[in-house]
Amino acid sequence: MARPENERQRDESLRESPDFDELEPETVRPRKGKLGRILSATPVMMTFAALLLVAVAVLSWYATQWKKQVAVTRVVVSGTSLIPTSTIDRRLNSFMGKNLDEVRINEVRRALVSEPWIENIQIGKELNGILRIRIEERRPAALLVSEGRSLIIDTAGNLLPDKEIAERFRLVKVHGARAAGPVRAGGVRRLNDSDKALLFALLDAFDKSTYARMMVSTIHLTRNNQTWFLVAGSPIPFVIGNDGNFKEKLKKFEIFWQQVVAKKGIDCYESVDLRFRERVFATSPASEAESADSSAAPAAPPVSGQIPDEHH
Repeated sequence: MARPENERQRDESLRESPDFDELEPETVRPRKGKLGRILSATPVMMTFAALLLVAVAVLSWYATQWKKQVAVTRVVVSGTSLIPTSTIDRRLNSFMGKNLDEVRINEVRRALVSEPWIENIQIGKELNGILRIRIEERRPAALLVSEGRSLIIDTAGNLLPDKEIAERFRLVKVHGARAAGPVRAGGVRRLNDSDKALLFALLDAFDKSTYARMMVSTIHLTRNNQTWFLVAGSPIPFVIGNDGNFKEKLKKFEIFWQQVVAKKGIDCYESVDLRFRERVFATSPASEAESADSSAAPAAPPVSGQIPDEHH
């Protein structure tokens, strides 16, 4: 049976066409890595950085020009309580109205360094025309009395002029301490090293005592283990020595004072010796040797108690 003409044409076209289309492979473009992204962004970053540097340079130039026109309008000083304000003002008046850019920190320091009561100085300049100064003062520890002259001993052993400062503090008077070394900046001298060590060991023991710190008025530094002190209102010298153990000696003093002196009177002995272990030796006005045994005394001085046995 003959096939229709149109079917034969369709079969021929199917035989002539390939089984599948041969497609050209797709071109795969490589992805950009981190380095590629950085390299591609480098021109933008460099441009931005250059613009930033130019802006900073311009602002710095304008700031420099403006700073050269700023004058010192105020000098602000803090940290002073012992040095008179008039003294500081007088030393710093020359900087008022001066161009802030021309003020040198070392110049300000030199203007103040001769003030003996200054321990440390911090100086700063502010763009609003303020010269700011922070002063750290020396702190008084005792009052040295020597040859009719009074000098304040600070906490570092420096000898400083008493500019109406002693009357503002309750300072123990010290006799017999020696100065050593050349005069330092500001006319400051220091205590002899051995006297300094002895004095500050005594002051520390008094400060840690219960009653003695409130009673002591004068310390006499002497050689040959003979250092002694006085109590306010009493003429009795209490010999404490130079060989340390001051804390225990002051405990004996407090016990002896409350158990003996408080009952017999503040002038009942010519002297009292605290240097001996577990004993307090007292000399009567008639030069009769007496001793008060404190071996059985309590660790802290009682408000009242028995008078220790006296040995002649």
